[in-house]
Amino acid sequence: MDVPSFPFLGFAAVVAGLVNLSAAAAWRRSVLLVANIAFLLSFVPNPVALAPFAGLLALGYVGVKIMERLKQKIVFMGLVVLVLVVFCWLKRYTFIPSTLFLTFSYVTIGVSYVFFRIMHLLIDAFQEALPERIGPLSYLNYTLNFTCLVSGPIQLYQDYHRTETNQSAPLDSQSVGVALTRIIGGFFKVSIVSPLLFLMHSRVILLLSAIANPPILILDAALGIAVFPAFVYFNFSGYTDFVIGIARFLRLELPENFNDPFSAKGFIDFWARWHMTLSGWLKTYVYNPLLMSMMRWFPSKRIEPWLGVGAYFVTFFLIGAWHGQTSAFLFYGILLGLGVSVNKLYQIAMTARLGRSGYRELCSAPVYSSFSRGLTFTWFAFSLLWFWSTWHELGKFFILLGPIGLTFSLLVVLIAATLVLAGREVLREYGNAVWDHTRFPIPPPLRTSLRTAWYTSVAVLVISAAVVLNAPAPHIVYKAF
Repeated sequence: MDVPSFPFLGFAAVVAGLVNLSAAAAWRRSVLLVANIAFLLSFVPNPVALAPFAGLLALGYVGVKIMERLKQKIVFMGLVVLVLVVFCWLKRYTFIPSTLFLTFSYVTIGVSYVFFRIMHLLIDAFQEALPERIGPLSYLNYTLNFTCLVSGPIQLYQDYHRTETNQSAPLDSQSVGVALTRIIGGFFKVSIVSPLLFLMHSRVILLLSAIANPPILILDAALGIAVFPAFVYFNFSGYTDFVIGIARFLRLELPENFNDPFSAKGFIDFWARWHMTLSGWLKTYVYNPLLMSMMRWFPSKRIEPWLGVGAYFVTFFLIGAWHGQTSAFLFYGILLGLGVSVNKLYQIAMTARLGRSGYRELCSAPVYSSFSRGLTFTWFAFSLLWFWSTWHELGKFFILLGPIGLTFSLLVVLIAATLVLAGREVLREYGNAVWDHTRFPIPPPLRTSLRTAWYTSVAVLVISAAVVLNAPAPHIVYKAF
């Protein structure tokens, strides 16, 4: 069952109706368990294909129960390594000999996000940070939550447990309205905006080899490089909006995954806004422990900032490695690591030279801020070349452009991103000012009517496009991970 799609909407509506029949926690857990298993089964023609996935789930649950009783570090480390090895084996990472892989086809949908949840439970159980001893129903509902199984977001168990036990915000008319707008807006992003951007990107890359005029070649290459980050954003953030709205009708609250990432003025700030649940998970369970360990090994205030640079690089290299099993994704991880570590080095150098207040003043300057946004976008767009291409495809792309052509293409992206994102900030500030009722008083009924009319129009557009085009459910780019 594809997410988002009209069949999924129907499925979620039935589940929401059943969940809200009773406020009893046992009833809600039971309904959600049936729904989660039914959703997972929709991806397989033969339940046997779920056996390896079920094995990972069973291993995780046994490991958590062991950690609830034993607090021995050697056992904990062994379980963490075992779960990690099984995950890499199921995902067929290339450093594992192919002779060790299973020879039959099996389901790996959502296994990366399940892996993060299992590791989180193992670590928090060992550290006695879980709110309670986790039972089998809560474990399965948390790890297999159908609203975020396919592509996240990655929710911590403490937050899931709070909403699972009827401690979520009430489902009143206001929250229903907000949830509906998230569903409609997310569906619009995924089914209308992102396919158009993907089509533009695909056609530009396909036609590059037929362009003989160097200036046109450079401009088209720049367009292809710049459009892909926008496609990924609308595709993934639209999916996130959609499932957050759906989950709200199930009395579940999923965490936000995006916070206007293209307004970021640096690569570190960018990853604090982009796929926030992934970067937040790695910050909690990789960056912070790694930095604390390094500080114990090298207890010097003078080198402490430099240790942070190393910890940043390792953490974001792992983000790249998690995205795929090939060497191209490892290089993607290197580029992400370079982005955040160089950004951190620059912050250290500028703070030392200008002082904290002087550096803050520099960062707030409009021209400097605009250039920082453009540079951040350009580096992210460049790193994504290894996200959507193979080494062979990239080789042809680089040969076609040459070093000079590629440099000028990236320069065009930098200039365009700086200007476009600066204009976007101005328009957003103007829009916020117009919508601010303290400066431009709009009667509440009219405000509500305008919002309702807008989202109704968007909903009609999405449904009409789906009916007229008769297209399959939109592809979610992060479903592959």
